Amino acid sequence: MKLKIYKISHPLIRLMLNRMTTEYLSEINTKYYERYIGFLVIYEIFRKYMIIKVLHIKLLEGSKKVETIDIRTKYIILTNTSDTYSMITDIQCIISNLTIIHTEYDDINRIKNYIEKTNKITENSYIFIIEKNTTNYKIINLIDYLKNTNKITLDKISIGNIFSNSKVLKKIGEKYPELKVYTTKIE
Repeated sequence: MKLKIYKISHPLIRLMLNRMTTEYLSEINTKYYERYIGFLVIYEIFRKYMIIKVLHIKLLEGSKKVETIDIRTKYIILTNTSDTYSMITDIQCIISNLTIIHTEYDDINRIKNYIEKTNKITENSYIFIIEKNTTNYKIINLIDYLKNTNKITLDKISIGNIFSNSKVLKKIGEKYPELKVYTTKIE
């Protein structure tokens, strides 16, 4: 398996993961931890892809330097929002050219319906598949669709999650070894 796996092991993430897996937590506390772990996973992914442009604005008395996102680059999060809402809720406020597309990928027809409705994915898009748990092989349907139908190159597709199943990662790695996965824990 040549899959590029980035295990995010920030001390705050490790503490929250430990509590999630060893203690009984209420649903509210679980959502709270998922929110922050998800945000940190997304933060880690975007560090590698976000293009910041420096603008110099002339003022009457001097100039001002402003850093902004390159608006020609599109960032797309594909996720089942009913599962990951707590993880993705904060990121859209920060990134202006980010589109979140609710996607269920049980079969190709469902994928096609969700993605074609938005008409947002172009060759100039970076695609981030965000899940709480990558535990089944259905994610391969989505990657197949993006690669074969939308002609998205694999260097522009990344998977981010809190938990990954090692068997699923092995299968993804066999089919798409150049794909990148950002996770906090492999089970």
